[in-house]
Amino acid sequence: MDPKPSCAALADAYAAYWDGAPAAHWPTMRRLVEDEVLIRARAFATEGVDALFAGLESRARWTPPVLELTKHIDVEYRAGERRLLLVPLVFAEGCRLYSTDDPEVLAVSFQARGAGALRERRADHPDTGDRLGLLLGRGRASVLRQLGGPLTTAGISDRLGLAPSTVSEHLSALADADVVTRHRIGRSVYYQLTDTGRALLALLSGEEVLRAVS
Repeated sequence: MDPKPSCAALADAYAAYWDGAPAAHWPTMRRLVEDEVLIRARAFATEGVDALFAGLESRARWTPPVLELTKHIDVEYRAGERRLLLVPLVFAEGCRLYSTDDPEVLAVSFQARGAGALRERRADHPDTGDRLGLLLGRGRASVLRQLGGPLTTAGISDRLGLAPSTVSEHLSALADADVVTRHRIGRSVYYQLTDTGRALLALLSGEEVLRAVS
């Protein structure tokens, strides 16, 4: 039996699936993963390994200096015995440990934050208990709440379903008020909370936001 027609049919089916499902969402999915890489790298560089492994998943537990992962086999690696590659995914079910083509490298996949941006958004209802929204306006308050880590205008737009121009307007006002700060990495501009912004969230929303070391 000639496998070529079957392979061609399978390739056509994959292409049709791509066009019908992920293609329209790919820019958002790519930004989610890129933002996760940046946030983890910045946390590691400024706050150390504890911040790198913080909040991975329930299946992963960081008890310095040991990273524990739930797996069907019982295996233990000592420090320096393997290199570890963290792989953020948009669709993930808890942390997974994988071997790679390189026998000295192990990979751990985990859910990138902000994947809810791909879900259908619910109707927005006013919240009379939202003091931050009453002070800043609901749109500006929602932008501020997204900045637990550095994000671009497009990344915030993806998460909130707002036009990039609207997000940019909110960010400019927040930056003028010294609530957020902006810095350029390559061709992208990332926004992050200042100490004032973190204090504002903590006081009016009761939301604890860890201080990021610059």
